[in-house]
Amino acid sequence: MQDKYDITDAELEIMQVLWENEQCDLNTIMQELNNKEDKNRNTIKTLLRRLILKGSVKSKKVGLKDTIYIPMVSKNKFLETQNESFLKKLYNGKTNNLLLNFVENQKVSKQELQKLIDILESED
Repeated sequence: MQDKYDITDAELEIMQVLWENEQCDLNTIMQELNNKEDKNRNTIKTLLRRLILKGSVKSKKVGLKDTIYIPMVSKNKFLETQNESFLKKLYNGKTNNLLLNFVENQKVSKQELQKLIDILESED
């Protein structure tokens, strides 16, 4: 079985709908995704099956025909694993390298930088 945190970009769109709603049926997922981009029903069903196989999503029958989908991965845990992977790949696992890169390339505003300083100082 694949890692339940190994979620593709297309699957992530579905996960975001599930995280926002906590659980929902196929029609709700389709409606929310189609507000952003036109998605085919079969494509969404395929992506849901993949997420179920990974253990990222659980399906539950409701009544005779309806199925609801429930996220089995919390958004916070997913973000944590993605952040760790990103740091390892690009910055040798060192947060300071990431922060220095953003500061040196002026990707962080003075207000954001001050907030980081305040956080670091409060942890002493």
